[in-house]
This record gives sequence, structure tokens and C-alpha cells, in this order.
Amino acid sequence: MMFHTPSKTVKLDPNDSARPSAFMQLAVRLQTEHEQLKASCVSLGELSARTAASNGDYGTLQMLKELRMQAEELLKELERHAKWEDEELFPVFSRYYKQKDEPTILPSLWVLEKDHELALQFFESFLQSSRTLIGMLMLDQGRPDLTLMKLLKDGCDQLTQGCLILTGHFQMEEELIFPLAEEILTDLDYLFS
Repeated sequence: MMFHTPSKTVKLDPNDSARPSAFMQLAVRLQTEHEQLKASCVSLGELSARTAASNGDYGTLQMLKELRMQAEELLKELERHAKWEDEELFPVFSRYYKQKDEPTILPSLWVLEKDHELALQFFESFLQSSRTLIGMLMLDQGRPDLTLMKLLKDGCDQLTQGCLILTGHFQMEEELIFPLAEEILTDLDYLFS
């Protein structure tokens, strides 16, 4: 399996290893989940932009409801993914680097965690504003006024920003983790070959 980062391509192949390992499976799972989450962020960002640009008719209400539902689904997936990383993936890296006379990766993981938290704040902001906006759009009998449309655009912009931060977060995490994964796998191959 090939892992692509802006600076290089890392090849992690369970079939091209002296000893395929549970760690290899963790690395492959990380890439698979990141690809799915990034695709969800792109899709959600596109729906957010379309919703923000809508004209306030009945379709706007339906798009906003769909956007909110997809944002909540993505948050559930992110929570599951973050729990897996914290409980299974990052402890492996931390244990490995504690055994070496090298700086720990914990400060880098801390920075990544702060990015993640910031993105979640943008998502929460959107969810709060969208709850209010859905109620306002349902009560509106005609074409929504400019103030309501500005609130809609601002709420959608919050979600779009959260998606952009998450996409960058995944990219930075991959740039940190994949080279480390390659190093660990090389060490494992050396040890067991």
C-alpha cells in the first residue's frame, strides 16, 4: 500500500514485509480511514457551499437539514476514529519512541489534537446556529430576509472552515505518522529477517 505525502511516497505493503505485523494493519487502517474522512469533509464542504449560496426557498430548508444530518454523522465517525487512534495507534508510536534515544512524538501529537479540537469547535458552532436557522426557516412564510440569509451563510462558513481544518489535520497527521510507520516497519523487517 502506498502512502502519499506532499514530500514523498511511503510504501507500506503487508505482502512485501519480512514479517507482516499488527502494526502494519494499524498503518493501513489509518490511511483507509483518513481517505474516507477526507472524502466526507470534501462532500460536506461542497454541500455547505451550495447551502450558503441558496436563495432561501423551501429547498434551502431541506439542504440545511441534510447538511446538519451529514455533519452529525461525520462527527460520530470522527469520534470513533479519534478513540481508535488514542487507544490503539498512538500508544504504539509512543512506546516505540520511548525505547529510542530520540525526542518523543508527544508534542507533535499534542499540536494535532489542538487542530482537531479547533475543527470540532467550528462544527459545534454550525450545529448550534443551524438548529436556530431551521426553526426560523420553518416559521418564515415567504422569502427569508437578508438577515436570515446572512446567518445561514455565516453558519455554513463555520462548517466549511471546520472541514478545511480537518482536511489539513489529516494531512499533517499523515506527514508525521507515515514516515514513522515506515521506520518502525523497516526496524521490524530488519529484526525478523
